[in-house]
Amino acid sequence: MTNQPDFAELLSRLVGAPVSGLFGALLIVHIVGGLTCVVTGAIAFLSRKARGRHPSFGEVYYWGLGVVFVTATGMAAMRWSEDAYLFVLGTIAFAVGSFGYLARKCRWPGRFTLHAIGMSVSYIVLMTAFYVDNGPNLPLWNRLPSVFFWIGPTIIGLPLLIRALRRRNRLRLPVRGLARDDHVASHSGHVWP
Repeated sequence: MTNQPDFAELLSRLVGAPVSGLFGALLIVHIVGGLTCVVTGAIAFLSRKARGRHPSFGEVYYWGLGVVFVTATGMAAMRWSEDAYLFVLGTIAFAVGSFGYLARKCRWPGRFTLHAIGMSVSYIVLMTAFYVDNGPNLPLWNRLPSVFFWIGPTIIGLPLLIRALRRRNRLRLPVRGLARDDHVASHSGHVWP
């Protein structure tokens, strides 16, 4: 009989501490949900903002974000002293993602700008949580100062969001102008999801 580590031992190595079966199950679902978000979020962001690919991948991203939030909450509850900050980041990511999702689904005034900001910020926070938790253990990333894990996704993501908003003439954010932005967009020939 070979001396291979069992599944719980492998997960314990991954986490860096002994884990229960429930924590391990949550972690596996969390990883799948997180990978789903990373891929579908990037595809939605890079896709033309029209019916088809963008809303389809965006929908999968949002529900994957829900899975990440629920599993992060469960894992943080089980290891609060080590993972409380991940609960906070998960809550922020899901809250702003829900804001962006609902702005579009409920057709709020200024919905296109609010949707873009909410979904993009949720992706930035999701990536921040990943790098803060895993960056010190990743090859090459482990050479970066830990502050980069906290600010790196914002340094990369915020200019991309600003560029996207500017390309769509959506950078005007005064509340009184949000409804006007939607009116202008609906008559400017831009196709939005």
